Order: sequence, then C-alpha cells, then structure tokens
Amino acid sequence: MNARIMMVLHSHIPYVKRQGKWPFGEVWLFEAMAETYIPLLINWLKLCDEGKETHITMSFSPVLLEQLNSKYIKQEFVKYLKEREAMSRADERYYLSQSDREFARIAAYYANFYRDIRRDYEMELDRDVIQALRFLQNRGQLEIITTAATHAYLPLLDRASLEDQVYWGKRLYEQLFSIEPQGFWLPECGYFQGIEDVLIENGFKYFFVDSHAIEGGKPLGAMSPGGNGEEVEIETFAATGLSTYRPYRVEDRDITVFGRNSMVSQQVWSADYGYPGDEAYREFHKSSERSGFKYWRVTNRSQSLDKKQPYDPDRAQLKVKQHAAHFVQNLENTGKRAVEMGFNSPLIIGCYDTELFGHWWWEGINWLNEVLNCINNSPEIDLVLPSQISPATHEARVFESSWGMGGKHYVWENAETAWMWDIIRKAGEEYQSLKGLEQETLMGQRAMSQAIKELMLIQSSDWLFMVSNNLTRDYAMKRFFEHYTKLLRLTHTVRYQQFDDTFRDWLRRIQYEDDFFSYL
Repeated sequence: MNARIMMVLHSHIPYVKRQGKWPFGEVWLFEAMAETYIPLLINWLKLCDEGKETHITMSFSPVLLEQLNSKYIKQEFVKYLKEREAMSRADERYYLSQSDREFARIAAYYANFYRDIRRDYEMELDRDVIQALRFLQNRGQLEIITTAATHAYLPLLDRASLEDQVYWGKRLYEQLFSIEPQGFWLPECGYFQGIEDVLIENGFKYFFVDSHAIEGGKPLGAMSPGGNGEEVEIETFAATGLSTYRPYRVEDRDITVFGRNSMVSQQVWSADYGYPGDEAYREFHKSSERSGFKYWRVTNRSQSLDKKQPYDPDRAQLKVKQHAAHFVQNLENTGKRAVEMGFNSPLIIGCYDTELFGHWWWEGINWLNEVLNCINNSPEIDLVLPSQISPATHEARVFESSWGMGGKHYVWENAETAWMWDIIRKAGEEYQSLKGLEQETLMGQRAMSQAIKELMLIQSSDWLFMVSNNLTRDYAMKRFFEHYTKLLRLTHTVRYQQFDDTFRDWLRRIQYEDDFFSYL
C-alpha cells in the first residue's frame, strides 16, 4: 500500500497588535500575512478549484487568529501593503536613475508582489483569512488544530496556568470555527508526562511530538551551541525500538501521539544542507539600507554578506521545481524503505513552522505548491489528515522533550531566563490568589478578565526565546515587564476594591492595547 504523507504547519506570531509597528511589533504580523499566510491560501484555493488534494494540517495560535480577525489589523495591513508597493516603486526609480537595471528589475518584482497580494487579500479573500480557512476545512482540504492560548511553553508552567492555556486555546477555536478542535499542537513540541491528561480533559484526540520523544536517540539540531555562549547539555535518549512510521496511543491513555519524521523535517530546515540555503535563493539576512528590501541571493552560505550577488527570481524558480521533485522522490523512497522494514502503509510526518515558507525562505511558498502538485501526481504516496488515520493500536511511553536545541527545555529555561520564570510563577500565584473571589461589581469583573489576559501574555514563549537567543531582547523584556506591571496593578486594585476614576481610565486604555479574547 502507498505511504501516507502528513504535512503539519504550525502558525504563530506573538501578540503585537498596537504594541509598536517597526522595526518591532505589527510589522512582524504584516510580513507573515503578506509573505506566508495569504500566498499559501491563494495557492491552496486554486489547487482546490483544480480538483487537487491539499490535505494539509495547520495549527494556529489563538492570539494569531484573533489578530488576523481584527478589523484594526485588516485596515493597517492594507496600508502596509500600499506603503511597501510605493517604497519598491521608489527604489525602482532610484536604481534606474543610477543605471542599475538589475536592481531596478528586482524592485519592480517587489512592487508587483505587493500589488498582487493586496488584490488577492481584498478581492479574493475579502480581507477575511478566517473565512478562507473555514472554507478549506469544510471542503476537507485542510485540518485546523489549536494550541496554547498565548503560545506558552507548557512543560514549565504550574498546573492552573497550564489548564487555562489549554482551555482558552480551545474556546477561541470554537468561537471562530464553530466546531470542537480534535488536535492540539504543543508549543515548541514541548511535552512532559501528564500533559496528555489535560488534553484529554478538554476533549482532544491527538497531539504531535518530535521524533526523539518516541524513537529515542539524539535530538535533531543538538550540536548547536547556546545563543548566549552557555554550554548546552545534550542528552541522547534511550533507544525505544519504536518508529514514527506509525501513530501510537500514549501509554495507558486514550489519546494519540504523532511523531515527526527526522529526515523529512531536516531536509527542509537544516542550516547545513536544507533547501533554503541553496545559492540561488534569496538571502534573508541582507537588506537594503534605503528601503529594507532584500536584493541579494545566498550565493554561498559560508560567505560574508558583503560578497552576496544580486537575486534572480527566475533562476530561483528553476531551483524550486528541482527541489520539490527531489523532496517528493525522497518521500517515495522513504516510504519504500519503511514498507521493506515491515510497516504496512507507513506514515511519514513533516512538521514545520508555517512562517518558514515565504517569510524566512522566500521561495518556500512556491516550493510547497510544487510539492503538493508532485504528490498529487505520484502513484506511490498519498496526502492524509490526522482525522483520516485509524485509531492507534500500539502504545508508546513518550519522553519529556521539545524540538528545541538539546531536545528538552534549554531554549526557554536557562541562565538568561531563570529570572523570567520566577516572575511567571509569581504572576500565576498573584492571579490565583484572587481567582476564586466573587466580584460583585462590573468593574471588578472587567479587571479580573483583563488580569488573566495579562497573565497569559506574560507566559508567551516568545519573550523567553528572544532573550535566550538575544533576538530583539530589549523589546521582549519591555513587553514582559509591561504585562507584569499591568497584572500587578489589576490584582492590587481588585484586592483592595480601589476602583476610582483614574483606574477606570487606565483600564479602558489597556483593554484597548491588549484587546483579544473578547468573550473573557
């Protein structure tokens, strides 16, 4: 029988609405919308019209869905697209005035890109990404799952916060899609024994982990040093004799766990030999000082940025077709080897951050589209959704793990972030100390509703990741402390019932700033 291919894309942008624009803030969301989410949806809608199967599984963080559904974000995004188109046209005029036709051609390419994205967003999608997702799911082409409310790193949370993150993640999904989610994406694939009980209590049927969580062995990417120079403890997990070629029931629990396939995953994102590092593809790390546009190709991944050569979209597209064909051939060969090993109709699961395609790897959207076409034309492999998989008959005891460096919790808990976890715990205790108190006034109820939002924003894994990797560290710490001080003022005011006019005005302002989960 054919090998079954399950492609899983995890989508998340932190809550940035009204939290700054550029270089940190809303522009992160707008880039992902323009370069990833909208091109993906347009491609899949076209494939659907052509009668082809997309059969992709996607998770969306609730805070991302809320932002995509926001009237304010929709308006600001159209402004962003117009600004980018105008900037690229200005670049084109500048380079023509310098007789640099090569860069002028690339600038025109960007102008056309943003023009087309705006047309697709307004005309094809009617500014409604959620409706397009709902349409594809209802057609059976897409299976959408949820994750933690604000993408908290769950293995290190206290029990009450863990339960809130899972519960509100489910509630938001139900609000938008009018059905119960069946699957749950563990942020960063962060698993610990016992989390399945919380998932089962909330009605979830399955979740995903990294390959070493099931198979044992050395985690992917384990050789990388820590971002702050700290030595990372590398654990080689005990070999289990199990394989990710089949799903499993978690030991003594009625829930299914899927493990991502290491080869399929590494082939795409590996810094050493993954497709995005090809010399023809656009260089992500070098931008124009004039406009921020990226005019260069990778050239040679080991060369310094000053030696990069101009980007050629047509040349890159040829490589897209070659790499898509190569990837699908590898899937076919992997499936054959799995059958030879005794797996009947083996399951091959590739899990990726959605934003890899288009945003980080500019050509990734076209590559994924070509992969879907090749799979549709292959007689040896089939795309499947989790809901199409029969209940697991084999059991597995899953290792505590993540898909981060070292295979466990290092990226989010280390010498650079220990103090943040102290604050996260204190914030949880502060909220829990008031959670059970009856709020007799509307103002008290509004304050407690806002308090849990601030608590969940404090818990977002993004701030920990940014501090660990020294990426936009100052912005991450600013956001972290802002949400913590908001929480403290809210809980202090509720505790002493000091609802004066100054507090009322302040509460209205932060409700406007941190405006999500309106039903809370």
